[in-house]
Amino acid sequence: MTATGTPAVANAADFDVVRRNAHSAAVAFTVADPTVAGHYPGFPVLPGLYLVEAVDRAVQEWAGPAREVGLVAMDRCRFRHPVHPEDRVFADAEITETSEGLQVKGTVTTNRGRVADLRLRYRIAAGPAFIGPG
Repeated sequence: MTATGTPAVANAADFDVVRRNAHSAAVAFTVADPTVAGHYPGFPVLPGLYLVEAVDRAVQEWAGPAREVGLVAMDRCRFRHPVHPEDRVFADAEITETSEGLQVKGTVTTNRGRVADLRLRYRIAAGPAFIGPG
């Protein structure tokens, strides 16, 4: 998500669900966004925010539409290698439920190998999502 709350990858349909089970989920997408060309002119790479969002999408896929979870902290984020145009990106989220919410170990890889490691924390909403005054 950007600072304005809009997804960095504009269309949720751009993500393919690779796996979803009781303790993890994984999504994949192919880098084909015009932002990549201008991120570092002359050396196009995917902005790191997209990798964080990919892990978040995996967590949201794991949670499903009936369960509201929200990112509250990024305890660790290490970008190991750049992601280039046309790379296929795989984001894997190992999820542990605790009394305080969710602990997530995220790993992002491409066909070139591991590109990022993340540790994220999520809250779990106590009830239905708040919509606002009726």
